[in-house]
Amino acid sequence: MKKVNLFSAISHYRLDNQPHIQLLLQGHPTGRHLKGRELMDQYASGQRYVLITSDDNPFDEVLHIYLLDLELNVLDEMDLSQPYTPGIYQPQHQYGERLEFTFFPEGLWCLEVREHPKSKPLNFDHYPVRRPIKLWGQQYLRLHREQFQVA
Repeated sequence: MKKVNLFSAISHYRLDNQPHIQLLLQGHPTGRHLKGRELMDQYASGQRYVLITSDDNPFDEVLHIYLLDLELNVLDEMDLSQPYTPGIYQPQHQYGERLEFTFFPEGLWCLEVREHPKSKPLNFDHYPVRRPIKLWGQQYLRLHREQFQVA
């Protein structure tokens, strides 16, 4: 994974009153809309992009993580949140296809990008990670909490 600066975003609200961004590629509209109010981070991973957005609400924050192909189609997506829990995204380390970051007041999270997807029934993941429900989810992204704490 390599940090890039290709994307920017315009924030807006949809009819469901949830924050969304319109994704821009080098300043040009892409026609893609993602959940979140702010584009927090972006990485290139081979022929794919990892985009991280947030709702920009530090007292009840949601982190949205997307994997897009070169045509900006969503290959995988997940949310990280806990009700009424503050969260501030802070990248820590990046190596290979892994990104380590802090989000909640305690703990270190590790995001891994798989070369090939793992199939999961109902696209299930463990709390506090959520994914859209699908009969058979194709999961390229893996997010887990590291066992040790950040000093």
